[in-house]
Amino acid sequence: MSALAELQRQFMHYLHDAPNAFIDTLAASDGLAPAARAHIYHNAYRVRLLDTLKDSFDKTWAWLGDEAFESAGRRYIAAQPPTQFSLRPFGDRFPAWLQSAWPEDPEVAELAALDWALRDAFDSADGAALDAAALAAYSAEDWGRIVFALQPGAQWLQFSRNTLDLWHAMDRGDPPPALVTLAQPLTVLAWRKGEQPHFRSVDAPEAVMLRAMQAGTPFAAACACVDAPDAQTLIGGWLARWLADGLIREADCPAPPADPG
Repeated sequence: MSALAELQRQFMHYLHDAPNAFIDTLAASDGLAPAARAHIYHNAYRVRLLDTLKDSFDKTWAWLGDEAFESAGRRYIAAQPPTQFSLRPFGDRFPAWLQSAWPEDPEVAELAALDWALRDAFDSADGAALDAAALAAYSAEDWGRIVFALQPGAQWLQFSRNTLDLWHAMDRGDPPPALVTLAQPLTVLAWRKGEQPHFRSVDAPEAVMLRAMQAGTPFAAACACVDAPDAQTLIGGWLARWLADGLIREADCPAPPADPG
């Protein structure tokens, strides 16, 4: 290992509070002592990472408040320091970490999961959204084999509390609602429409069909997954909404071959 690489290794150990000899490598000066000079970088490193978490998890930050969020952020930084050159992925494990830190307050991790899903959706790959004109051009034969996909970066979330109501209240600047545990978990889908991330709740029948399409099931077969007496009406309404939401696109690859068995 070169002298520079060894110095960099010691510096990173110093920043992460691991055993190191970094301060011993610093030259004395007439100003601050070596330990005081090094501490400037030690503190700045954490401030930068905390700012990154605040930017990525703004609703979580708003809900917890400065003191609690910064305390949680510093503990997360100590437990899960960044491992990549870019800070973009830093925070991907924060929702799961918050779930373990606040097991009795699931809305904290749920807010963080939604914050992160929206961040992921914002810079996900582009997908050409379908529109009504494209559907009108399909033949009857096309409808029998066409495969639709969700927009790249679409993510599924499950909430056990009225976290969506909490998110919307904070977004409007309204007082937060009383927290309640839902009778049934709420399924939420996050994706990007144009340049803006979006999310909404999805009921069980619609989620079944969307998940089937996301798995590569042809549209006609995905329709058969909907077990409801008014399935045709439901699917027609969903399809219109998916088009308006910019949620679906034509799949990049053909449908997988049917199982001969």
